[in-house]
Amino acid sequence: MNDRVDKIVSALSRSEHITLIPVERLRVLNPRTRNPYFFSQLVENIASVGLKRPITVAHGGCDAEGEWHEVLCGQGRLEALKALGETLIPCSIVEANEIDRYLITLTENIARRRHSTAELLSGLQVLRAKGYTTEEIAKKTNLDDTYINGILQLLEKGEQRLIQAVEKRVMPLWLAVEVARAPTEEVQVAMVAAYESKTLNGDQLLRVRRILSKREVSGKKMHGRPAPREKPTPQKLLRTYKNEVRRQKMVVQNANLQEQRLLLITSALRRFLADEHFRTLLRAEGVKDIPEAVASRIPPELMP
Repeated sequence: MNDRVDKIVSALSRSEHITLIPVERLRVLNPRTRNPYFFSQLVENIASVGLKRPITVAHGGCDAEGEWHEVLCGQGRLEALKALGETLIPCSIVEANEIDRYLITLTENIARRRHSTAELLSGLQVLRAKGYTTEEIAKKTNLDDTYINGILQLLEKGEQRLIQAVEKRVMPLWLAVEVARAPTEEVQVAMVAAYESKTLNGDQLLRVRRILSKREVSGKKMHGRPAPREKPTPQKLLRTYKNEVRRQKMVVQNANLQEQRLLLITSALRRFLADEHFRTLLRAEGVKDIPEAVASRIPPELMP
């Protein structure tokens, strides 16, 4: 049977004649259910770049309305075109008997089966172990190289739990990679819980992770002694984030205050330097230097 399928597939690849067939004259021989998310992506892709490959069909028969055809390969593309309102479908017609048609549809369904996460990860690990680069793996798997790189980073660290969170769309890949860099496993668990409960969003968790990593390196001390380590929770991470936001606001407020003081000093000094008698007094006293922060805001002709 394998030789028979190979011959059929070879015949399909050589079929080049394309015919426009009314959508109501097409019937799917061996239909299969589809993931709504991936189907929506297919519709969006066809709407933006068009149909790259015609639908493969075979003559099915004739009825009162005329000739009709059976869809052998391309059910998803056909449904996407129907969803986009197309009435004439580009089709490639092949000659195949009833048995061969079922073999073609069976082969198509097996090829299109969505592999499990475990199978995907195992395949990525095998390719990396064989020395393939991220770009080469992306081409072989038809996956985005950024996605491949992130998954490989998680695999190298043994972060199966985070990989499952990405596959289940609990959190985005970039955030899972950041969570994997957390200083301890307890912090990772707390970060995932904080994200799932919407206590903190991705950007906020990123800032918290950086704060905790810095503390781990430098050591947070209290009265000369290391501070006791507390079990992290989403609420404690939220408190860490709020404290950091509060600290940064104070830094900004202090910077604004210093800026206002500098503007006041600069304004006053400009008025003084505009007076020729004041500049003469400065020369007489040997005052030639003005702080750079102030001098950069004063026109050169007013400098003593």
